[in-house]
Amino acid sequence: MTQQTITAEQLMRDIYQAESAQRWFEQKYGLLSEIFYRLFKQGMLRDEDPNEIKEYLEWAGWVEIYQNRRTRYEKAIEQQLKVLRTPASLLDLHINQLKVPA
Repeated sequence: MTQQTITAEQLMRDIYQAESAQRWFEQKYGLLSEIFYRLFKQGMLRDEDPNEIKEYLEWAGWVEIYQNRRTRYEKAIEQQLKVLRTPASLLDLHINQLKVPA
């Protein structure tokens, strides 16, 4: 079985997309995503309105995508930097093409 990979560049695109989606919800509700997500996970938001539930689930999904991709990206970069023997240029690192397990 072949292990799928994703590049650091693709992870960054996902991170930017998730950030953009979170900013949209933050502006709509006047609440930072971190605060919303904590309230959501604690069950502190009402769940009677199907439209609200749908938005909460979407927003929470974007928060989780952001957290997942950010963690994977940071781990991949840390691993790449561990193999450096001498100081290098960021351009020499080819981080944008770094392969990360999917």
